[in-house]
Amino acid sequence: MHEETPRSQGELPLGLDISVANPMSAYSRRGALIAFLASNRRQMLTMAMVGACLLWGSWATHTLLGLEQRVTVIRKVALADLVREYVQGEARTGAAPEQITAQTGAYLKALNFAVARHAARGEVLLLSNAVVAGDVPDITPAIRDEVYASLTKPQTVAPANAPQSPTAQMEQFFQSKGATNGSGK
Repeated sequence: MHEETPRSQGELPLGLDISVANPMSAYSRRGALIAFLASNRRQMLTMAMVGACLLWGSWATHTLLGLEQRVTVIRKVALADLVREYVQGEARTGAAPEQITAQTGAYLKALNFAVARHAARGEVLLLSNAVVAGDVPDITPAIRDEVYASLTKPQTVAPANAPQSPTAQMEQFFQSKGATNGSGK
């Protein structure tokens, strides 16, 4: 059949020598790798950009689907009424103006904190005068309770020389004139 001829250790079939077929040393392999990377730089950069775009696209899709699954809760609150109520209460306390200013600043901070806490829960808070129609639950009493849980409610103290309310003044007037039903006759 065919005859095996003994070959030397460095000789390959077809009469090629290993030293000639594999001339790459460690230094020349590194040089070949650098040459390969340099020649294919554009393709490798394109592949890296495509990979980055795919990663960003999957992250964006995941985030958008998470937003779609979240339930939005809309509430209304009458912030202007809360502030007006507090300022009127503070005005009737008879405290010094500096003290009223400090207490009002603390109240506004507590009010801001209470509103921020509701917003952090994912609730969308609308001002009550911004709600035109619809069945939007009002959380003004809950906000008031949260604020007064951390602060004291102003206690009204009527000074001795404080003017009376118009209703009390009218009643006093009619009583002094002797009218019992307010007709004046």
